[in-house]
Amino acid sequence: MDAMLLAALSSPSEMSVWAIGGWLFAVVCVVGLFNAMREYLRPRRLADVDPTEPVGVAWPSVAIVVPACNEESMIRQALESLIRLDYEPLHIVVVDDRSTDRTGEIVDELASDSDRLTAIHVEELPEGWLGKNHANWLGACRSDSEWILFTDGDVVFEPDALKRAVRHAERNGLDHVTLVPGVVPGGMWENVMLYTFLFFFTLYFRPWRARKPGTRSYIGAGAFNMIRRNVYERIGTHRRLALEIIDDTKLGKLVKRAGFTQDFVDGQEYVRVRWQEGLWGIVTGLEKNGFAAFDYSLARAVAATISVASVLVITYGAAFLAPGLDRGGYLLGLTMIHATFGALLWRGGVSPTLTLLLPLMCAVQLFIIYRSAYLTLRHGGITWRGTFYPLEELRRGLV
Repeated sequence: MDAMLLAALSSPSEMSVWAIGGWLFAVVCVVGLFNAMREYLRPRRLADVDPTEPVGVAWPSVAIVVPACNEESMIRQALESLIRLDYEPLHIVVVDDRSTDRTGEIVDELASDSDRLTAIHVEELPEGWLGKNHANWLGACRSDSEWILFTDGDVVFEPDALKRAVRHAERNGLDHVTLVPGVVPGGMWENVMLYTFLFFFTLYFRPWRARKPGTRSYIGAGAFNMIRRNVYERIGTHRRLALEIIDDTKLGKLVKRAGFTQDFVDGQEYVRVRWQEGLWGIVTGLEKNGFAAFDYSLARAVAATISVASVLVITYGAAFLAPGLDRGGYLLGLTMIHATFGALLWRGGVSPTLTLLLPLMCAVQLFIIYRSAYLTLRHGGITWRGTFYPLEELRRGLV
């Protein structure tokens, strides 16, 4: 492969073609990544919202829905942070979804000590539902609040996080708000892989465009998905997402598709979560999502990954093997890519020098996708939190 590429690049008749291709690549990278770089460094921040500024006669009521399945390691810390929130009126609904560890016991203990918290225990999952989506729907039905905040059982909040988010939503007339949570750091490989995933996720969804009416961009995140109740009901609630593996992001899709407003705000200082533990933890944690991101289509997964892999091989190869100025465009484009990734690492408190590992992490990302596709097709479905969901049923439930 290297010999063929070197021969092509060294051919005088083809040299100008490679040079033109390189500078076109550079233009695409500079223009396409400029907005991303700007958003990484200057996003809308929850820290800029004044939580003491009133929103009207009274703060709107909020219900926080927490689906929890075998979360005993973090559930107490997460729920205690919600109970301490500086917000009224607030109702916390925790749905213990068939846990086999001490999750239910911990939830009941906290509920007995706080009138803010209601515990629901699911003993059996109804047909046609994923466990988490059913739990979210069940929790939302337990309250009649003006806003509903969906979060996870391992997310920790600062006391003024909710007040800042509600203030931002009411001031800007928003219907749906998603926060970028702070990520509790792990080891080097875990951190780099995590931010590689976030890098491509962000470039694909372009969340800064989600706030713009008329665009197709949308966003949603499991750590913080806050939506007006009337909007939640108008888009069909979680019944529309009953069999969606990527339910958090697809909630944002339904909001945007229906013409409602949403925003994506940096809340790293106010909401935090440990996403997965270790590099292998990320690989296995994305086992259910990797293939689902392509709507369980092997053709789409192969086409997308081959395209990305080809661009990477050609670009890095040309940057190092092309003669003279022919490599200039490729080097500029790669510099922009690595600078953007380095900025994302820096924003997350990770050394920007680890941007040099991006090509390797891209290979790991491809492995995650194909591993997910292989396991899903081999087993004819997905096993999530101890429950098996057939592939045909998952495909029918796509939004």
